[in-house]
Amino acid sequence: MNILIVNGSPRGRFSVTLQSCLYLEKRFRKHHFEYLNAGAGIDGFEKDMRPAAEAFARAELVIFAYPVYSFLVPSQLHRFLELIKENDLPLKDKYVTQFSTSKHFFDVTAHRFLEENFHDLGMRVIKGLSADMEDLLDERGRKELEDFFRYAVFCAENAVYEKSASAPAQERAPYVSVLDACEKQDGFDTVIVGDLREGDESLRALIRDFGAAFPYRTRFVNLAEFPFRGGCLGCLNCATGGKCVYRDGFDAFLREKIQNADAIVYAFTLRDHSMGSRFKMYDDRQFCNGHRTVAEGKPFAYLVNGDMGREENLRTVLEARASVGHSFLAGFACDADEIRTVSIRLAYALEHGYHPPRNFYGVGGMKIFRDLVWLMRGMMREDHLYYKAHGLYDFPQKRWPRMLGISLLGALMRNRRLRRVIGDKMNEGMLAPYKKVLDKT
Repeated sequence: MNILIVNGSPRGRFSVTLQSCLYLEKRFRKHHFEYLNAGAGIDGFEKDMRPAAEAFARAELVIFAYPVYSFLVPSQLHRFLELIKENDLPLKDKYVTQFSTSKHFFDVTAHRFLEENFHDLGMRVIKGLSADMEDLLDERGRKELEDFFRYAVFCAENAVYEKSASAPAQERAPYVSVLDACEKQDGFDTVIVGDLREGDESLRALIRDFGAAFPYRTRFVNLAEFPFRGGCLGCLNCATGGKCVYRDGFDAFLREKIQNADAIVYAFTLRDHSMGSRFKMYDDRQFCNGHRTVAEGKPFAYLVNGDMGREENLRTVLEARASVGHSFLAGFACDADEIRTVSIRLAYALEHGYHPPRNFYGVGGMKIFRDLVWLMRGMMREDHLYYKAHGLYDFPQKRWPRMLGISLLGALMRNRRLRRVIGDKMNEGMLAPYKKVLDKT
């Protein structure tokens, strides 16, 4: 079988993810492997997609291999998908799967994002494999990788593939401004960050109406005008040296124009089940902040030109980002009524400093970050100092008094005679701390 590996890592041949594909090539010599460096070679594909078209034409099974960046795929691979669609490459009925490496921080949303785009292209989708970055180094990880490859080949040979579970997107009428401006107050700095391009009149109208409905003054920052030199390279230079290898001024732009605001509103046109590759580049480049939740407590909102109700995976990504960052999400606005509602919620959050506790997305995500930063604290020094200062190293084994108390309680509960004597006093004892709070209130 002709296997095409689409290497989505911006690190090219130095990609950790790629090493697993090279391992498969050595283990399964009866298959022919071909490689397409979509991530590292994105500048070349911007000029000419013919090499990609020829490689896809030869392939019987396509494997997209990439590291997970900020809930999704790297911005370079995101852009490659856009180029596939812009150039109408004939990929219908091609068998496709994916292989990612990460620390399992929202790998599920990255996989779902690619699956949705594969279905858009009419490809025959085989469920992919999400591996830990170090899985190739142990026997169990290598076995899982080989089992996955055998399964993918079996599916391609036997016409076994996943059907799309999403209904086709419906085209919406362009949004037109309908809201009158209300009286504006001072006191809070609210920035609207958009990817506003020429001809995006519908998005421009959404931005205009939010500015009209929101009771505080707003300012606008257009990402389409920022001179990005490229997407995040995953080089970790910012983690060790504190500086991004690009000299385009993004670090200062982010901190001085956006992150110093009291509230942030993102405005975008739905593209390929996401905010678009330029917004993804912006998200990836924020790794200059490492794993630090520097926008903690700031409320967020989204103005969406498109049918957000059909984008379950994107909603999950944006809701999870807010929870991980311990910020209040005021909602998504696609029409005038939603703009009014979102502006009311956002104003309330600003005025009352409202940001609810993290939910499962945030708690689970922060525990993954906690363990990663602790393990790599020798390299990620700024992250380590931040986590120490903010009490984020909340390892359960440090709570030894509670662990000892629960151990003693467990020993008592295992004694049937004591359980009969204690009876309902066990329940009363469990509620005692809570009753103490109620009695003091």
